[in-house]
Amino acid sequence: MNIPAELRTGYSNFRNGRYITEADRYRAVATNQRPKTMIIACADSRVDPATIFSAAPGELFVVRNVAALVPPCESQGTYHGTSAALEFAVTQLKVENIVVMGHGMCGGITAALMAAEHRPLGQFIGPWVEQIAGVRDELLERMPNTLPEARQQSLERMAIQHSLGNLMTFPFVKQRVEQGELNLHGAWFSIGEGELHWLDWDTGVFKTVPAAPPDLRPGA
Repeated sequence: MNIPAELRTGYSNFRNGRYITEADRYRAVATNQRPKTMIIACADSRVDPATIFSAAPGELFVVRNVAALVPPCESQGTYHGTSAALEFAVTQLKVENIVVMGHGMCGGITAALMAAEHRPLGQFIGPWVEQIAGVRDELLERMPNTLPEARQQSLERMAIQHSLGNLMTFPFVKQRVEQGELNLHGAWFSIGEGELHWLDWDTGVFKTVPAAPPDLRPGA
C-alpha cells in the first residue's frame, strides 16, 4: 500500500497507543455521537481543536475551513459545507455550544488583507475571504498606520466576531440561542505561545484563559 511514511507511522502509534487506552470509548461512540460542543476552526495544520482541548473521541463536532469563517445564511448556490455542518450540529446533534476559533498568523486573514491591495489570491480563496471585506475595510480605515502584525491580529479577532454575527442569521441557531438552549463563543489561539484567548461578550475583548495546574484540573 502506498501510504505516506509519516501517516503509516502515525497510524501505528495510534493503534498501539491511544486506541488501546481508549478502545472502550471508541466502541461506545461507534454507532452514535452526542458531542456538546461544535467548533468552527481554521483548516490550518497547526491548530487542531482536539489537541488544544485534549478532547476524547466523540467530544467535539468540528468543521474546519479557511480562516474559520461562518458565511451568512443564504440559499443561493449549491455547495454549503460549513452551513450544512452547522445545520446538522444544531438541529440533529443538539449541541449546547458553538465556538468560532481563529488563530494567530492565519493565512486566510493574510489573504483578506492582500485582497485589499488587489493582489492575486487564487480562484477559490479570493471569493471565500471576500466575505470579510467589510470588516477588513473598516479596520484599514480606522487604523491606517497600524503595524502589519497588529493589523493582522485585529482582523483575526474581528473576523471571529463577524462570524458569530453570521451565526445568528441562521433561523435554527437564532431560535435555540433565544430559548437558552445554545451558547455562542469566540476564541483565538496563539500558536507560538500555546495560549487560548476567549471572547468576553460584555467588553468585546479577548481574554487569556488561565491554565489550571495539573493537580487542580477536574478529574485529577
